[in-house]
Amino acid sequence: LTPIARIALPAAAQADVAFEAFFTHILMHELMHGLGPHDIAVGGRATTVRQELREVSSAIEEAKADISGLFALQYLVDHGVLSKDFERTMYTTFLASAFRSLRFGTTEAHARGIAVQLNYLMDAGAVSVGADGTFSVVPDRVKDAVAGLTRDIMTLQAEGSYAKATDLLARLGRTACGALRGE
Repeated sequence: LTPIARIALPAAAQADVAFEAFFTHILMHELMHGLGPHDIAVGGRATTVRQELREVSSAIEEAKADISGLFALQYLVDHGVLSKDFERTMYTTFLASAFRSLRFGTTEAHARGIAVQLNYLMDAGAVSVGADGTFSVVPDRVKDAVAGLTRDIMTLQAEGSYAKATDLLARLGRTACGALRGE
C-alpha cells in the first residue's frame, strides 16, 4: 500500500496512510457483508439478492461491504468509539487502497466494486484529482458521499433491482485511466 500511496497521493497525504485504518476497514468490510437484505420479495415472490442481481451480484456486494464499512467506521468516530484522528487516516488509507484493488482489473468483483466507489466519490466531489495527477480526499464532502452510496446500494439490493445494479456498474464500474485499466 505504501508504494501505491507514493504514486497516487500527494506527498502531504501520504503520512495519513496507516496500517490501523487499513486493517480496521478490512475487518469492517467483512462484517458489513452481513448488513442489509439477503432474502427479499420481488413482485410478491420470495427470492434473494444474489438470485435477482445474477452475475453482477458479487461486484455490488463488494462495493456495499467497502462503502458501508466506511459508513460504519464514521459512525464509530462520530460516537467517540474511535478517535477523531482516525477519520482522517481512514479516508486517506481507503483512497490509497482503492488503487491497490484496481490493479486486479475490473473483471474481478472487488476491483469493479472499488471502481464504482471511486467514480461515485469523484463525481460527488469527495475525491479530487490534482494538477500532478494525484488523488485527495475532500473532507467536507466525503461523509455525505459515503452515506449516499451506502444508501443507493442498500436500496437497489432491497429492491432486487437488476436494472439498477447493471446501470450502476455500467456507469461507474470501470476505469478511464490507462494505467489502471484492467478490462
